[in-house]
Amino acid sequence: MTRSSSSSSAGEGALRSAPSPAEALPADADPPRRRRGRRARAAFSHWSRRRRVAVVSGLLAVALAGVACIDAAVLAHRPQRVEVAMPHAADPSAAPPQTWLILGVDSRQTVPEGPNHYGTTSDVQGSRADIIAVAQPTEAGLTVLSIPRELTLRSKDGGIERLATSHLAGPQATVDLLCHGLGVTTTHLVTIDMAQFAGIVDSLGGVEVEIPEPVRDSYSGLSLPTAGTHRLDGVQALALVRSRHPEVLREGTWTALDEAEGHQRRAESVSSVMRALVASLAKDASRPWSAHQRAHSIAGNLTLDHGTGLMDLYSFARSATAARDGGALSLVSVPAPAQGNGLIAFSSDETRAVLAEHGYSPGSCEPAGS
Repeated sequence: MTRSSSSSSAGEGALRSAPSPAEALPADADPPRRRRGRRARAAFSHWSRRRRVAVVSGLLAVALAGVACIDAAVLAHRPQRVEVAMPHAADPSAAPPQTWLILGVDSRQTVPEGPNHYGTTSDVQGSRADIIAVAQPTEAGLTVLSIPRELTLRSKDGGIERLATSHLAGPQATVDLLCHGLGVTTTHLVTIDMAQFAGIVDSLGGVEVEIPEPVRDSYSGLSLPTAGTHRLDGVQALALVRSRHPEVLREGTWTALDEAEGHQRRAESVSSVMRALVASLAKDASRPWSAHQRAHSIAGNLTLDHGTGLMDLYSFARSATAARDGGALSLVSVPAPAQGNGLIAFSSDETRAVLAEHGYSPGSCEPAGS
């Protein structure tokens, strides 16, 4: 019994210590088998690395997609929203141009330098439309029509209303008045108050405008004592576009502009600032990281209708970029002769002709609910 157990143990030890057939072969024995083994091990190792890379890449892609979705959701909720029912074409077969109505309103609740910085607020109730621009984006560029706030139109209920004061009843009243009085079929609404405007300009690092001659306005806080190119911050740009009582330095004397020249100067200032804003936005749109930062900053300074989404804003930005890159950028001041002290103006044949060139004519648009 003892010998048998000893023999068995010795046999098992010999089996355990015996080399594998491949190892037992001399170096030059059966080379095809050795090569196949090496290739199999190399293929397995390569496949394992590829699988690890694929798994890591997939996880990274999922993580980035998740971050992008969260970022888009945050961006979509940054703008404030307002309920507005958009008008429609009187002729169902007609296709009105895509129209962005941009309203700069004089709400002073969050004015950067305090509510009285741009004049007393004792007579200010609600917010009026201070700047009215109609933008038409296309693949080729951007056209912006500047409409005088003093323009007085007949509303759908038969009354007479200034565009500026129509906003006291809310943006719906302004959208409807433009539709009924001028045929402007708004498809997107952007409202910017005074603080939001200053915030947008500051987020862009200011805007560069050309000043033809030294100008000041104690009412709006404007003070540009030299002519030439100026980089304006948000407060200065706001003072420039709101200037209604400008004085210019001519032959060493500060001279107040008359009503007609004052209105013309203000229209030119608004156009200059708008052109500078479009140029800055387009410049940032071509730089992904800057565009991302600006998008969040600007979105937080906008009030949009509920129907305007991120893709709409992206399409608008593309048009601005096309305009910067050699496309069409057209800024048009819609003429309207002022009456009396300049507080009101009526549409004329010239007013209607300019609007007709861009697809708008009275009777072609019906307010929502009509």
